[in-house]
Amino acid sequence: MARLEWFFDVICPQTYLAATRMETLARQADRELVLRPVSLARMYATQGLPQQPEEAWPENKRRRHHRDILRQAELAGLKLRGPLTRSPGESEAAQRLLAGAPENDRAGLMHRLLAAAWERGSALDNIDLLKQLASEHGSDPALVDSPAGLQALERNTEEALERGVFGVPTATLGDRMWWGADRIDFLSRALGITPSPTSHQPDGQRHRLEVFHDFSSPFSYLACTQVERIARDHGAELVWRPMLLGALFRSIGTPMVPLQAMSPNRQRWGTREMSEWASHWGVPFRFTSHFPLNTVLALRVSAVEPDLIQPLYRAAWAEDRDLGDQATVAAIIQEAGKDADTVMARATTDTNKALIRTNTEAAEALGACGAPTLVVDGRLVFWGQDRLDMVGQALDGWVPEADAEAEPAEPGRTQ
Repeated sequence: MARLEWFFDVICPQTYLAATRMETLARQADRELVLRPVSLARMYATQGLPQQPEEAWPENKRRRHHRDILRQAELAGLKLRGPLTRSPGESEAAQRLLAGAPENDRAGLMHRLLAAAWERGSALDNIDLLKQLASEHGSDPALVDSPAGLQALERNTEEALERGVFGVPTATLGDRMWWGADRIDFLSRALGITPSPTSHQPDGQRHRLEVFHDFSSPFSYLACTQVERIARDHGAELVWRPMLLGALFRSIGTPMVPLQAMSPNRQRWGTREMSEWASHWGVPFRFTSHFPLNTVLALRVSAVEPDLIQPLYRAAWAEDRDLGDQATVAAIIQEAGKDADTVMARATTDTNKALIRTNTEAAEALGACGAPTLVVDGRLVFWGQDRLDMVGQALDGWVPEADAEAEPAEPGRTQ
């Protein structure tokens, strides 16, 4: 039987969000959960990443990321305290303490450290605090500085990298892996446990869902296979907003092909995860051989004929057809029972070209950093095909606490 292992660093807020759920899942599956403390700082360095990757992100991406973590915390019934962005090096001593602790002591000590960091907002580079927490738990405070703890931490980190782990928290089951607090449902299914469905509690209002998308993104494809169903299930108005993802990237300062800017481990995981999402939703998926796609014409066509959105996405991401080829786009139009010449003429008017630019500018103004960007009622902005569950709740009237304020300030840090 494959071992259920969890590679983590307490400096990551998603470790805090996921820890209890991981333990609960292990009990439900009657599996031993092996806790594997790693050094996130060393993982970043080995992969050639800066110690604070967020510093290289555009402001839109930082805001979306932070807002997303706060929303995840709210849905988990947790309240994060302390700055969301912390240097991975802050937790090195804490991770040595955990790595050196006996396995049967590790879970309790991990929870004490997570509570200090994320419930009280304490700094984890406070050696006196770490020794106090160890002593209160009945662990040896000397483990903070022990060579054995350092060696164990290094071994865990090296093994994690060799197995393809690139960030934390990451769960592994044999040769399969899931990164983040938000992939536990996938792990649940792999263990034979069906996650509890999200209950619908609609507020009786008709909400509006705007979908800012570009055929160039496989994640946009995955989301757009589902948004019509989601809008229908929640009684929402669906508005398609085709945009130029490349233009958005240029404007906010994102690499034109973000996947290629990631570490090899992250790229491999991302490719596998696309297929996992496609399998989960029961939709065909094949990574296009024409990547990166030129989708300008396809976007213009979709703006005048929204009925062609799904055929165009299928052509690109299920049938491996080149949307950058005019003849291919014309053929897709014809196959859908429409006259290609007529649609093309409407699609290439100056007015329609301007509409795509306007959508792109609107997306940036809303804080978009990629595709898909999903906007509920013009104010709740969600990024990514993996946030459709949150979108559904927002269409039922959920307004996250983080969004009830104009721009929530970073929580303060205490000792």
